[in-house]
Formats: sequence, structure tokens, C-alpha cells
Amino acid sequence: MQRSNEEYILISLSFGAALAVTPFAILRLLQADWALGLIDTLIVILLLIVGSVVYIRRTIKYCSLVVSVLALVGVTLAIYLKGPTLIYWAYPTMVGVFFVLVPRLALFLTLLAAAAISSTLIHQMEMMVFVVMMMSLVVNNLFSYTFASRMHYQKDQLSLLIRRDPLTETGNRRALSEKMDELIASYQRSRQITSLIMLDIDYFKHINDKFGHAKGDQVLIRLTELVNSRIRATDSLYRIGGEEFVVLAVGADLQAATGIAEELRSLMECNTLVENYEVTISLGVAEIIEGESADNWLDRGDKALYQAKESGRNKTGVAN
Repeated sequence: MQRSNEEYILISLSFGAALAVTPFAILRLLQADWALGLIDTLIVILLLIVGSVVYIRRTIKYCSLVVSVLALVGVTLAIYLKGPTLIYWAYPTMVGVFFVLVPRLALFLTLLAAAAISSTLIHQMEMMVFVVMMMSLVVNNLFSYTFASRMHYQKDQLSLLIRRDPLTETGNRRALSEKMDELIASYQRSRQITSLIMLDIDYFKHINDKFGHAKGDQVLIRLTELVNSRIRATDSLYRIGGEEFVVLAVGADLQAATGIAEELRSLMECNTLVENYEVTISLGVAEIIEGESADNWLDRGDKALYQAKESGRNKTGVAN
């Protein structure tokens, strides 16, 4: 399984920061600067632990916050012990926090650190120099916040685009695969039953050939609206092919999901998707079972759909 960008960033920052601080820890211990030397050593050890946890367990939960707080506390203590000559380490440290935390939390923590640093330096520097330095630190954080916020927004939009079908605005195959993996994990963990309903428009090629692809697109959009009007808030709809869709019915066993499928089939029969032309759907239902993968689960639904088509279409097939 490929690592996420967040994992790569946190691993790089943890081990990179540990590598950068190590020479200072050694030098200060050799110079008998025990306070700062021990602080640096502790920071290195904790950074290595956090980086190793992310690398081995592949989880970033809480680790990004630990690294950020550790770095900010470390640079603040260093400035407190050694004075304004170490202020320049605050800039890259605070910028780094915006790489691993959500922007608002990063801004709060960096401004809090800036306030702690200012209380330390206010009596050690000329007032004008102090004001310039602290204002530059604050502006550095505000610029970092603006940049990070924009990047998070673009990331969210990109994530949405790569998981959404552009025509129907339902989830696509990628989104379906991720959701099925999530539901399989939930089933293994807490036995949360879920069924999938695969549906396909009967003779959809005939609609495109007779009425044109624009009308075919309208049928797909209208079908999406009708399905979304029937399924529950906990259910989700995905388009996985030209006219193929999948509904994930969370908490529905095979019997309940079959009932939903039959209601969807009747709903299409009762609605005119193309004037003077009957549009029907065939469906296949499969309940999650122990030990199967997402591909196997989807394959069972596909076979149930094939059975419905083979038996005359406008029917619902049920997987064993």
C-alpha cells in the first residue's frame, strides 16, 4: 500500500529535524552546556520515536501534533536559554508546522509560540529591533497560514474531482473502491452489515443510437436523481461505467437490500425518462461476507446483475 503525502512529509520532517539537531546536541554536551544539550538530546530522541511510529505503523494520528508541539517548545526553550541569537531557528520551525497541521491549528500554535518568545526577548533587545523581529515572525506565520489554507483548499477540490463522476456528480470507481475497503474494515471490526446493489440501464445503447448521446446523458442524470431520492442518507451512489451504477446500502442485509433494489426498479418503471420510450433497469444484490475482498464482493454483485439480465431484464438478481 502506497504511503500518503502526509506520511512522507511527517517522516521527512521527523528524521530531518532529528538529523539537524543532533550535531548541536553533541556540541553542547561536549561544551558542558547541560541544559540546552539535554533538551536537544530529548528532542532528537522524541523525533526519532515519532518518525519511527509513522514509518512502521503508517499512522499520522496525533504524531503531527506531537512533532509540531515538540519543535515549537524546543525552539522556544532554546531562545529562552540562549537569547535572541537563536531566533532565526523560529522561522523555519514555524513554517514547518504549517506542513503537518491544518492551517488554523498551526496558526494558533505558532502565534502562541511567538507570544512566548516575545515575552522572553522583550527585555533582552532594543525596542525597535524587538518590534521588527517579532512583527516579521508574525507576518511569516500569516503568510504561511494563507499559503497553507490555499493549498488545503486546492487539495480538497482535487480530492473531490478525482473521486466524482463529472456527468452525474456521483462517486466514481475510485471513490467506490475506497468506500468498500472502509466498509469491509468496519465489518471485520464490528460486524457492520452492508449490501451493494449494482444496477444497469437495459438496452442503453439503443437509447444512444435512437435519441443521441445528449439524450443518453440526460437519462443518466435523471436516473441519478431518482436513485438519490429513494436511498437513505447513510447509503451512497457511484457510477462505475457507462450506464452501470452501484449503491452501497450500509446496515442493510440481503433481504432489506433486495427490497430497496425492487423499489428502485419500480421507480424507474413509473417514471418517464424518455418520452414514448420505456426505460428500465436490471439490478444485482450482494451482501458482504466474511473474508472477501472488494473485488470479490463487486464480482458477486455483477454476477447477480448478469442473472437478472439473462432472465429477461427489468429484474433483480440476488447473489448467493
